[in-house]
Amino acid sequence: MNDVEPVEDIVPRILQMYSDKPRGWRVLSTPKGDMLVLGPDSAFQLKLIPLNPSEFTGAGMELSKSSRVLDQIRRSPEFGLRPLFDSDIEKLLRSISTPDGALPHLQSIIKRTPLSPVELARTDTTHLLTGPVLTRPDFHTLSSETKRLQQSLEREAMETFRRRYPMRAGMYF
Repeated sequence: MNDVEPVEDIVPRILQMYSDKPRGWRVLSTPKGDMLVLGPDSAFQLKLIPLNPSEFTGAGMELSKSSRVLDQIRRSPEFGLRPLFDSDIEKLLRSISTPDGALPHLQSIIKRTPLSPVELARTDTTHLLTGPVLTRPDFHTLSSETKRLQQSLEREAMETFRRRYPMRAGMYF
């Protein structure tokens, strides 16, 4: 296990790793800001505390070993940023009245190679299919190790929040 780090340090590293190699990523989250982000060569557990809709603080750590839980998540659908073309949008809109007809088209979109943010910037794409991001109520039932890390990251995230934003933290906690 590596040390706990502020998410302001670890998230840019994850984004760079995704940009370098956008295939093989999986994301699992909870409504309370807990995340597991699995790359093809690494895995991270995070606790995010939202500051506003586009900014957060918190704590995270890189997971140094594989586990049964991580292996299960790696069998889930691959996360990615996939461009949608006008023809995709038209087909999806037409399929609203017949949802079964949308499934093959959605599957073909999800099978497309995800693009890195740099590659997306070079395209003229205006629409993206982002995800999938799997969601569950909490991580307590995944494994005792995941639960222990979640509780540890919760404490570290709250300490970071109180230290960096004492006035805001005082309003809520």
